[in-house]
Amino acid sequence: MNTLTSKTVTINRTIKEVYKFTTNMENFKSWFPKVIKIESNNSLNHAIVGKKYIETVIVPFKGESIISLNVVKAEENKIFITEGDFSPLFPKMTIKFHENSSNTTTLTWCMQSRNTNLIFTSLLLPIFKKIMNKRAKIGVQNLKTILEK
Repeated sequence: MNTLTSKTVTINRTIKEVYKFTTNMENFKSWFPKVIKIESNNSLNHAIVGKKYIETVIVPFKGESIISLNVVKAEENKIFITEGDFSPLFPKMTIKFHENSSNTTTLTWCMQSRNTNLIFTSLLLPIFKKIMNKRAKIGVQNLKTILEK
């Protein structure tokens, strides 16, 4: 597993509010750059293992791409993990939640690649790292702004 980026932000909201908003992936487009659309692809509730989404995102050198996302781990107010079926990156998004006080939450957003192929890690991974680092920095600040309104 290769880490592309990890960003942490403190949000002046309860952990319950932060977890509920963030784990509803249909909200992702409102705070994460270059996500055009994201919608549920099955009838499971948000933040449930097995929940599926279809995401339309801007990919460098390619333009719009559609990615299938699956929730693979969800522990209320603790951790939320999705994996995407997008070659060659095979992304894994992990969001961790920590309650600082009754009204303050620290969120850590991390993106990794499940692709360990040497050619990919040598040639393409550095490009994805640079792009995702920039997007993540903007994204967590957008999330903070939205939730603190």
